[in-house]
Amino acid sequence: MQVSALWLYPVQSLRGQKMEALDFAPDGLRLDRWFGIRDVETGGMVGSSMGKKAWLPLITWDAVIVDAGAAPKVEIRFPDGGHLVSDDADADRVLSDRLGRAVELKGRDGIKADHRYRMASCHLLTSATLKRLRASYPEGDFAPERFRPNMVLDCGDTVGFIEQPWLGHLIQASSGAVLEGTEDCARCALTTRAQGDLPSDPKILHTVMLENGTNAGIYAKVSQAGRVAVGDLISVEK
Repeated sequence: MQVSALWLYPVQSLRGQKMEALDFAPDGLRLDRWFGIRDVETGGMVGSSMGKKAWLPLITWDAVIVDAGAAPKVEIRFPDGGHLVSDDADADRVLSDRLGRAVELKGRDGIKADHRYRMASCHLLTSATLKRLRASYPEGDFAPERFRPNMVLDCGDTVGFIEQPWLGHLIQASSGAVLEGTEDCARCALTTRAQGDLPSDPKILHTVMLENGTNAGIYAKVSQAGRVAVGDLISVEK
């Protein structure tokens, strides 16, 4: 198998940033979900998957790291062409105005206690799974972006849900980084929502449920730190 695409998600629930390489540290994927949006009223971190109307626009916003230094900065880009940077003095006001609720953009130190920010270190998806879903529903657009993976693997002509047997096994990149499969990735309504050039399509999730019990792809943790780049070869321990 070969790494065909990589994504970083600098802000929880926002669209990701396509990358040529990702750095895996012992404690996880560097800069992934480094920022989150906090609801001032409830004190909780918010997400598009929560079903609350106010949070639905989040999946249509893009997030791009513009400074990867010791104090990372992210730029949030809106579909209408507007944008802000995380250290802008009026960032919280702009976000609040757009969402219709008082919110704050928080960095990693402000979101450690929230369960959504303690997910596994990498979300892995294969072309084999996407081909299996397309075979069941050819009219659907099963673009990887709908599933928000960190890493997509090209498996050639292979078709099927091949990631599930990788749970508990080591997944090694030719660069030296090693992951370990930890759990299935259960899908939610986020896969069906319009985002970027992808239209709304409820049958996307229905197809996943019909064919593989809501699961598509897996989560993995870091077993050996390292950098993974597009084009790296991947092997799975038997």
